[in-house]
Amino acid sequence: MKILVIQGSPDAGSYSRELATAYADEARSAGHDVRMIDLATEDFDPVLRYGYRQRMEDESGPKRYQEDIAWADHLVFSFPIWWSAEPAILKGFLDRTLTPRFAYRYVNGKAQGLLAGKTAALIVTSRVPSFVYRIFGGPITRWKRMVLSFVGIRLTKTLMLGRVEHKQDTPAYRAAFLEKVRAYARG
Repeated sequence: MKILVIQGSPDAGSYSRELATAYADEARSAGHDVRMIDLATEDFDPVLRYGYRQRMEDESGPKRYQEDIAWADHLVFSFPIWWSAEPAILKGFLDRTLTPRFAYRYVNGKAQGLLAGKTAALIVTSRVPSFVYRIFGGPITRWKRMVLSFVGIRLTKTLMLGRVEHKQDTPAYRAAFLEKVRAYARG
């Protein structure tokens, strides 16, 4: 399988980056073809300065990201949830990469996803207990219904570690979650 891992934390020392790297390494070891976009190290402007009415001066990063997305069968997004959303750099990645005529188009006033046939997984961390998002929705529901499905991508797996930076967030707690991520990459 061709897998694209998108690491969405701006912090190069983050646990989200550790999870994304572990997933990519494990998937490669399992025989998958893996590429990774690490937004902590990418040099691109995430701000969509003119909406979609005008192209930005430098489109080299988003163009490369689109090529990687077009190549992939499966996308894996790894990111922390801050203020019930992804970090701004990941939101900017979505804004600048999932553009009209690449990711979607309108036909007779109805949106049509152009990335149909692709699947995705989310690996997320949050200070909020994970059951809260399972009960009330929130960022995972938004990603599933309003981001991924809008462009035709089917969400197949969500791995979420809640209560990050709480008293139960111990090295053993994180190691157990890291093993879940590795097991998913092997599957």
